[in-house]
Amino acid sequence: MSKKLKVALAVCAAVFALAACAKKGGQTTAPGGNSPVLAVVNGTNITADDFKAEAAALNPYAVSALKDPKNRQKFLENIEDKQLIVQKALDMGMDKDARIVSELQRLKDTLLLGEFVKKEVLDKVNITDQDAKTYFEQNKANLGSVRISHILVPTEQEAGDILAKLKAGQKFSALAKQYSLDDKTKNKGGDLGWVTWAQFGSASLKDAAFKLKPGELSGIVQSQFGYHIMKVTDKKPAQESDFAAIKDALKEQIAEQKKEDLFKSYIKELRAKAKITQNLQNLGSVSLAPAPTEAPAQ
Repeated sequence: MSKKLKVALAVCAAVFALAACAKKGGQTTAPGGNSPVLAVVNGTNITADDFKAEAAALNPYAVSALKDPKNRQKFLENIEDKQLIVQKALDMGMDKDARIVSELQRLKDTLLLGEFVKKEVLDKVNITDQDAKTYFEQNKANLGSVRISHILVPTEQEAGDILAKLKAGQKFSALAKQYSLDDKTKNKGGDLGWVTWAQFGSASLKDAAFKLKPGELSGIVQSQFGYHIMKVTDKKPAQESDFAAIKDALKEQIAEQKKEDLFKSYIKELRAKAKITQNLQNLGSVSLAPAPTEAPAQ
């Protein structure tokens, strides 16, 4: 689970019909709910909520087109067509197919995971301006600006080799000129100049850089561009006047950390109560698709 705790909830286009099964009759609102019924297909209701859920998957231009009554009716007919196909598939017993059953179970598990994370983690974390101010006061030394140099390479192995050379005493600037992929800084020995806490776009790079003291080397840090080794050459603490500019970013960072900590505590508690066995021999025999050969986009 990443820090962002973003759960990808993949919803199959026809699953709404299975989830809404047994909505019988020709009522103008769905039984047990307040969503108006827009159509009834062989006894199964298609409600306004169903319509909105389907429309949510469209791009903004297509949603705008639904303001036209003719387009809106055509879209409803498309939903009806989906329902007809789903009903036919059910009549043919396709819902009993082992692959379908397995996929539906995975979808259910994903939805349950997302709902749990939302209710028990995301919705329970609320960071105030005072929380951000307290954090700022306690961490001024690491929220100001740093003068930093870096070496960017495409693979972790190459980064490891360079880090070993640095620890053996070779000069950072010379290795940056020789190996770094960053054309803007390599000829300056990797020097990025002064960078403020707010300017760092990459959370992983920011976290690593601002923990360093002047003269210290980072470990190997991965970003979307590749693998970095960083060196801080100078550092300035944050000033009181800096707080307003970084308050919102601080609140987001604090919230993400609290979400991660809360999620980990749930996992730790669940594991402590669970009975789990592993068959590592079988795990080793699982065949996986080959990794893509394309280099990461820069």
